[in-house]
Amino acid sequence: MDKEQERSRSSAEPSPKDALDVFNAMVMISRLQDKKLQTALSNLSVHPAQYSCLFVVCRKKGLNLRELAQLLRVENSTASVTVRRMEKAGLIQRRPDESDCRMTRLYPTEYGKEQFESAKRIMEEFIQFCFGELDSRELRILGGLLDRVCARLNQYEIQPAYP
Repeated sequence: MDKEQERSRSSAEPSPKDALDVFNAMVMISRLQDKKLQTALSNLSVHPAQYSCLFVVCRKKGLNLRELAQLLRVENSTASVTVRRMEKAGLIQRRPDESDCRMTRLYPTEYGKEQFESAKRIMEEFIQFCFGELDSRELRILGGLLDRVCARLNQYEIQPAYP
């Protein structure tokens, strides 16, 4: 096999080691990001895991719990626990739906809006620092690649493990 064929083959078929290296890098990035954000947001009432929830509730006021869970791509029960904790912290509130009083809608409190704005500034600074050495072209390429990985991951059918 000549070098051209080898190069063509290697670009079309990722080696399991290369894929594992990238996967491990993604895991490490996720862990490091969580750890750094936990520290950066420690003076606020918003935990890193709650930031996305507060972001959605502030941007799309009046969502119900099911809609929030869909937007966050989490189970309803996970969203429910998060909302309950954020309610207890005074960040969001539930109000009855005007047309169907059996349903409740989610709204940020004034305190929640203030905390969101503070967290947003921290997040913007953090994101700028993380990606500050990449130019626009590199960011678009990276974003496109990550979108492809995410789309592929969404297609993965989880097989139950049998003992």
